[in-house]
Amino acid sequence: MPKYCKDCGAENDDNSTFCKSCGKKLSEIHEINSDNKVIGGNNQKILIGVIVALLIVIAIVGTYAFVSLNNNDNNSDISNNGGSSVDGVSNSYVSDSSNVNTKTWHKIDSFNGVGDYIVTINGGGNRMKVVPSAMPIKNYADNFMYTTVSKNGNTIGSSQLSWNSKSAVATKSDTIEFSGSGTYRVYISAYELQYWNLEVYEYY
Repeated sequence: MPKYCKDCGAENDDNSTFCKSCGKKLSEIHEINSDNKVIGGNNQKILIGVIVALLIVIAIVGTYAFVSLNNNDNNSDISNNGGSSVDGVSNSYVSDSSNVNTKTWHKIDSFNGVGDYIVTINGGGNRMKVVPSAMPIKNYADNFMYTTVSKNGNTIGSSQLSWNSKSAVATKSDTIEFSGSGTYRVYISAYELQYWNLEVYEYY
């Protein structure tokens, strides 16, 4: 294997004692093995790559395991409590249909005529309303339907439907609302009408 001079770098035979170029004594042997350097460098790069790949795989597996564990815990809480749990208090997702307001207006009676009339209504405490409507005759005069609701002789609501000589001959209607238990009287005063109609509703 050749010897290299440490002073001038010249290559000498392996059995040389002095450098053939500068004459210095070859006291130390400097050997260069370029193949080993290349091999060693490649091995180091491969080793670093393997370590980095292992760290990435470990990070991915650990993250996946952590997320899966949390999802399983959340699903278990929901299935056991019927909802989420915060500070030991369960929040149920089941809706309570009993709290839904399902009340609406129901027609309980109706009356019709062409002249004056009195209607008696017994209220049970719920909200109630009467809807008077009327159609005038075509006489180009003043036509009307007056409706008054009273209880114990006191007026609690009224409505006035009227037409004059310039009004279109068409049906008109109105609404009177009231509430409370007791007996109500509805007074209808009509003049020059084809017909009138009174509908009674209760809210429950």
